Amino acid sequence: MLSYLTVNDSLPCGRSTYLEGVLKQYRPELANDHLLQHEPSRPQSQPTSSKIPQPTENEDKHGGLDQLASKVGLLSLNAAGAEPHYLGSSSTFAFSRLINSSLRQVVLNNTNNDRTHGQNQDDATTLPSPCLLPDPDTAVKLSDAYFQNIHTQYPFLHEPTFRAWEAMIVTGSAEFETLISNPLPLFFLNMVYAVGALMLSNCGFSGERLYISAQMYIDHILPRENLEAIQAILCCAVYSLRSSIGTSHWKLDGLALRQCIDLGYHRTSKRFGSTTDPLRLELRKRVFWCAYVMETQAAVMLGRPQCIPYQDVDAEYPMDVNDLSITDIGIYDTLRGSPGDPPTNMTGAIHTFKIRRILSRIHSSLYSNVPCCSSAEHMHEKHVQHLRAEIESWRAEIPSTTPCTGQALSLFATPDWFDMEYDYTILHLYRSQIIDRQSATADSVFLDCLRAAERICHSYRRQYLGKPTSYTWAALHELFLAGLTYLHCLWTSPAAREIYRQGQVSSTCTDCTIVLVLMAERWDTAAPYRDIFETLANRTLTMMDDRAEGRPAAPSVSAVQGNRNEGELMQWMTDIADEGMPEGFNGLLTSLVSDFLS
Repeated sequence: MLSYLTVNDSLPCGRSTYLEGVLKQYRPELANDHLLQHEPSRPQSQPTSSKIPQPTENEDKHGGLDQLASKVGLLSLNAAGAEPHYLGSSSTFAFSRLINSSLRQVVLNNTNNDRTHGQNQDDATTLPSPCLLPDPDTAVKLSDAYFQNIHTQYPFLHEPTFRAWEAMIVTGSAEFETLISNPLPLFFLNMVYAVGALMLSNCGFSGERLYISAQMYIDHILPRENLEAIQAILCCAVYSLRSSIGTSHWKLDGLALRQCIDLGYHRTSKRFGSTTDPLRLELRKRVFWCAYVMETQAAVMLGRPQCIPYQDVDAEYPMDVNDLSITDIGIYDTLRGSPGDPPTNMTGAIHTFKIRRILSRIHSSLYSNVPCCSSAEHMHEKHVQHLRAEIESWRAEIPSTTPCTGQALSLFATPDWFDMEYDYTILHLYRSQIIDRQSATADSVFLDCLRAAERICHSYRRQYLGKPTSYTWAALHELFLAGLTYLHCLWTSPAAREIYRQGQVSSTCTDCTIVLVLMAERWDTAAPYRDIFETLANRTLTMMDDRAEGRPAAPSVSAVQGNRNEGELMQWMTDIADEGMPEGFNGLLTSLVSDFLS
C-alpha cells in the first residue's frame, strides 16, 4: 500500500527522513522505489506550524481531501494516543481514504438541495466552503436540537463535556484560546451543529458548510484509532442518517463497528481492568452499542450480512444513569434499577439497543441464504416462537420516557417510537413466511402483520403530517415496507379480506400515500416509492370493491392500459434498485406486482 504514496514536500524534512527510515527498516524493497525519492532540485520546505492549517479560497477541495487522506496514512506510522488493539491493526490509510470519499460524496450530492448561507447557486459540483462557528444563540439552539433528538437515541458523546466546550465559546472564557487550537473539540462542535442545522433548516446556517468545517480537523483524530476516532465516525454516520443522500451510512456504520471490534469493545468491559476511568469505560459501551444498532439497521434495510455475529457480542449495556452523573472520577447517582424508577437520558436508548439486538438475531437466523432442511423445519418454528416471546417480553417492559422539550424533530423523540419499533420487528419476523407460497402460513401470522403494518402507517401520518419531524431514508424504508406488507396480506390472505372492510383499507392506504408524497416532495429519488405504492394501493382498493360487490377481481383497465402500467411499474422498480434499497423488501414487491399484473 505504501508503494502508492509519495512523501509530500509540505512535510518537515525531519519527518520525511524519519518516514523513509521506517520504510527502510520494515519494507526495504520499497526503499528504492522511485515514488519515494526526493528530487534534488527541489528546495526543502520549512517546518510546518503547530497551528491548525486554514484552507485558502483557491484551494482545490477535491485534491485537498485526497492529499489529506494520504497524509493521514503516512502520519499513522507513528500516531500517538492509539489504544491497544483487540486483534491486528487496521490500515488507517485505507480507512481515511474510504471515509473521506464517502463524506465528499454526501456533501457533493447534498449541495443541490441546500443553497443557504452564501453557497454558489451556479456551481452545484463544487464543495461548499468552511464557515465560522455559529453565533452563541444559534449554537445553543442547534446543540439543543441535537441532544434532545439525536443524543437520546445514539448517546455516543458525553453531553457535559460538549457543553463545557460550548460554554467557552458562548461566554468567551479564558480557555477560549486553548479551545480554538485543539482540533478535537472543534470537530465535535462543528459536527453537532451540522446535524442540528439539518433538523432546523431555517436556522440560517448550512449543515453542509458546518460539515465541511468539521472535516478540516478529522485527520487529527482518525489516526489515533481510539475512542475519539470512533465517536468521530459515528458523528459522520449520524449526519448521513439525517441527510437526504441515502445509504452512505452503511460504510460509516461498518467502519465504526470494525474499529470497535479492533479495540475489543464488543467484549465484556472486565477485560479493560480497573485502570480505565468510569466515564471512558461507559463511553466505550455506548459507542459500541450505537455502532452495532446503526449497522444492524443498515443491514436489515439493505438486506446485507452484518459485520459481527450476535453470538460474538458479550458487551454489557451502558449504565442507565444521566450524563451529568458520570465523570472521570466516579458515578454520582443511583442507577435506575426497575421499570418504576424515573427515566434517565439513557433509558430510551438502552431499550432500543435491546429490540435492535433481537432484530439482529432475526435478520441473521431467518434471512440467511442457507436453506432450511425438512428435518430442521420444526426447530425453525420453535425458534420463531422463541423470538416472538422475546419481542413480547421487550414490549411489556417499555419504559416511560422524559418528554422532549419543544417539538420533536425525530421519530425517536415522539411517543410512538417504541410501538413503531415493536411493529417493525414483527413485520421482519414474519415477512419470510407471508411471502412463502410453497407452505401454508397461519391466518394469525397474516393478521399480525396486517395490524402491525396498519399501525405503522397511521403512526407515520400522525408524526409527519404538519409536524417538523425530519425525514430519513430509514423512515422511507420502514413506511414503504409497512405499506407493501399491508397490501400483500390483503391480496394473499382470505382471512384478512374477510375482517378488513374497504373503508378501513382506504384510510390506511391514504395515510401511507400522504407521507410518501411528502417525502417525494423533498427527495426526487423517493418518487418511485410513492408511485409504486399509489398504483398498487388503487388496484387493491378496486379488488376490495369487486369482492364486496361479488364481482370477480378482474383488472379494471384495458390491455393497452395494463401494458402501460406494467412498463411504469418495471421502471419504478428499476429506479428503486438504482438507489440500493431493494433487498430490504425481498419478495414482497415482486409478489405484489405479480398479483397486480395477473
